[in-house]
Amino acid sequence: MAKRVDTKQKIVMALFELMRTRSVDEVTVSDICKQASVSRMSYYRSFKSKQQILEYQFDEVFQEFFSYLEVMNNHDLTAFLDAFFTIIRRHQGTVSVLIQANLTPIILDKLQFYITDLIDKDVLRLRERTSKMWIAFVAGGLTQMIVRWDKDEMAESNEEMVMIARKFLR
Repeated sequence: MAKRVDTKQKIVMALFELMRTRSVDEVTVSDICKQASVSRMSYYRSFKSKQQILEYQFDEVFQEFFSYLEVMNNHDLTAFLDAFFTIIRRHQGTVSVLIQANLTPIILDKLQFYITDLIDKDVLRLRERTSKMWIAFVAGGLTQMIVRWDKDEMAESNEEMVMIARKFLR
């Protein structure tokens, strides 16, 4: 099992490295395999597409976010936002590559999924019942905040980002 994880990680790292100089559409499976030093068979055992690689990596980021939230005692909106911006800053390289490749829809889709999951599992506790529209609003707003923050090279502190987001989520 560890070998499969290593292979997956090599493939992910290879794609992200290649995307630093080329668009995701320009990167071929052969390029990824060569960069990762894996066979095409290993590639296709691990992933079916480049899209799946990108989603896998973003899922890894959000699993860390989810774990971070679960160990916190405070599960309110401020704690959620603080954890969110902390993890995004920690994975700035991954997020930047996705944004530069115009793949923000992946970020948006994953945010909607994970916010819903956090609410359903009572990890994120809110005062009132939330609707799908509220989740879409929050996910869209956070996605755009990440895009702007990335363009500004994350000049604002995490605390400033939390304060800005809180203003809109009251």
